[in-house]
Amino acid sequence: MSERDSGKSAEIELLVLCARRNLGAETSRAVHLAGTSLDWILLLRLADENGLLPLLHHHLLREVGPTTIPPQVLSELQARGRQSALRALFLTAELFRILDQFHRSHIFALPYKGPVLASRAYGNPSLRQFDDLDIVTLQKSMPLVYEAMASLGYQARLPRERFLATAPSAVPGEYVFVHQINRAMVEIHTELTLRHFPVPPDLEQMFSRSLMVSVDGKEVPAFAAEDLLLMLAVHGAKDFWTRLVWVADVAEIVKQSANLDWESLLIAANKMKVTRMLNLGLSLAHEIAGLALPPEIASRMQADAAVKRLTRQLGGWLLNGDPLPDGLFSRSVYRIRMTEGVWDGLRYWGRLTTAPAEEDWAMAELPARISKSYAVLRPFRLWKEYRQRAPRKR
Repeated sequence: MSERDSGKSAEIELLVLCARRNLGAETSRAVHLAGTSLDWILLLRLADENGLLPLLHHHLLREVGPTTIPPQVLSELQARGRQSALRALFLTAELFRILDQFHRSHIFALPYKGPVLASRAYGNPSLRQFDDLDIVTLQKSMPLVYEAMASLGYQARLPRERFLATAPSAVPGEYVFVHQINRAMVEIHTELTLRHFPVPPDLEQMFSRSLMVSVDGKEVPAFAAEDLLLMLAVHGAKDFWTRLVWVADVAEIVKQSANLDWESLLIAANKMKVTRMLNLGLSLAHEIAGLALPPEIASRMQADAAVKRLTRQLGGWLLNGDPLPDGLFSRSVYRIRMTEGVWDGLRYWGRLTTAPAEEDWAMAELPARISKSYAVLRPFRLWKEYRQRAPRKR
């Protein structure tokens, strides 16, 4: 634990200790914290907000021991843990069903986050909180995806013509499907909808490096560890790293990848201009989760003043509840800082400011022939949404 973190509350400290696959040497500290006068209601709320309820439930009951938990809190924790586990089992079964249908339809796709990430990082799909499924495929496969999902009872939020579009201006920010009966939600991502990559990822190359991982005893395709870390870094940066589980994911994937190829990871990050995003994710994992990094990687992070500043700022939000600037100007500066080099940062910010996301498409359904108009509407929506926002508080 760094000196900077020493002032955080006992609730946050215990939550951070539980945000890992194994407590190991931290078990005695966790037992000590659980025996103090904790605000248990606050602890459960923070765990839920940070996506860590399953891990908190797992470690408190199995390694810390239930006797230190007040009976009413224990009952609530067990009920929430059971609910989360059932949700994970349901969505895992749904993922298997979708992947089987994709295989029959000759659609190559890689699940991302959800049950696959939970299994790789924590050893079990039920140990990570998630409410939907995320799957990555090629843009050219979207017409087949539309038909495959429809055959499984899923309804798309967008009309079928959007799935036939190939021009970037006519491609929505994401493709969302909701099952008509069980209400499961699935988000499909492509190289054109992964818009927070400064340079579109070469998914065909990523797919060529894919591997098989075991999820509840079933082998499913997944991103190589290096590519997964890039995906996690960009996702965390996109949402300002506001949940501890995203930091824990990065730390655990590094820990569980004994043969991680750091050189190829850095080359790929540089090619897609996400080096700073990767460094920020690794820096947060190092500072908050205690992730040990190779000396050359740690020195690269230390040499980046922007990463050091952002780590302090975002770490203050995660660990101490410090206000997180959320106005339009602050968000713009943050986006510009996400890439190295002012001009690259300005180009990245400019594209995100004009490239329509799901919210923009929801404002008005424009015909495909004038879909470029979304690039004009989006800056106005952003200005209206963020112009008067006060710093975000926990």
